Amino acid sequence: MTKYRKRLRSGGNLSHYLGYLTWVQSQRESVHMPPTATVAAMSPHQRRDYDEARQAYLSRGITVATRTVHELDATVVEQMDANFAKRGGGHGVFLSAPSGAGKTTALHLVLGAVLADLQENDPGLLHRGDVPIGYVCIPALGTPRSIYQVLADYLGIDYTIGVTEAELSTMVRNGINLARMELLAIDEVQNLDNAASAGPVADALRRLGDDVDATIILAGIDLEHTSITTGHRGAQIANRYRRAAVYDYADSSQVDWRRQWVSLVGGMAAALPLHANDAKEVAKLSGLLFEITHGSVGMLNSVLTQVARGKISEGILENEYVEAADLENVTLTLQAERRLVQAGSGSMMPTTRLSKRRALLSARSKSTNA
Repeated sequence: MTKYRKRLRSGGNLSHYLGYLTWVQSQRESVHMPPTATVAAMSPHQRRDYDEARQAYLSRGITVATRTVHELDATVVEQMDANFAKRGGGHGVFLSAPSGAGKTTALHLVLGAVLADLQENDPGLLHRGDVPIGYVCIPALGTPRSIYQVLADYLGIDYTIGVTEAELSTMVRNGINLARMELLAIDEVQNLDNAASAGPVADALRRLGDDVDATIILAGIDLEHTSITTGHRGAQIANRYRRAAVYDYADSSQVDWRRQWVSLVGGMAAALPLHANDAKEVAKLSGLLFEITHGSVGMLNSVLTQVARGKISEGILENEYVEAADLENVTLTLQAERRLVQAGSGSMMPTTRLSKRRALLSARSKSTNA
């Protein structure tokens, strides 16, 4: 293996439906873990392939059915059922969450579940050219036209630079209906929060929801405070979408918060493909993990997968478990470093294990600001 690992490239373009459908199906695949004795008896070549498969799985990021996933799934089931006999349009789903709450992961998991369910009941739908699910991201400084452009690109609709917004809108709406799309997720909708185009954006989203046969999910960061859902025209969006609850693990004021956080840690620990790991023992580190991650689902995922990948690289099966000492040297994002310093002794689940790291980060921060 080279010192600098080259990225594993699947060749799929996730902004196009062919690439996304292939990718979202692959995310439901897990690593087959044979008994430890079987792994120990593998040849060096077999063991290398097995460990590489585990590393690739962890590099993609472990996914677990969090409370947010369950809430989104239940809301989608109910809304698709409510829309099933409507002639065009229908109410949609609103998914708003702070950064790091696991919003986008939840979207992909639910979209994958919808696709799997539809395929089970109709195995030939993809071969017929149907595009049952859609996922697009709004680019920075989004406009009504950018909504139609990302959707046209996803569906593979050819358009010229000179095409008018009205023409592009018609092409996209017809394309979604011809593709027999059932569920469409539009992510990063906060990028449409532009005072100059607030009204046209709200109108574009309303028309899209009224004219296509797909149930639509609008997802983004703190959308309830944007122009997309406020004001006279934003109220038309708010009246057409129902909220899917997002559980914010950073908010200790929520009912049963501690148990929910411990459950999340245990669930992610159980998903790690390690041979000596005990999810219940990792759950005992919940306080320390909260101090490191400040309740960020994405950061918790990163911390646990970093440790797991290191354990697999060591090549010692009996040492493949997560312990407190492993958490001292994980690499944090800049935001996680800042929160660790700010938390100090006032952490919601206080520990003293990270005092040295916090002091080092605090000194580094002061040096940077000097």
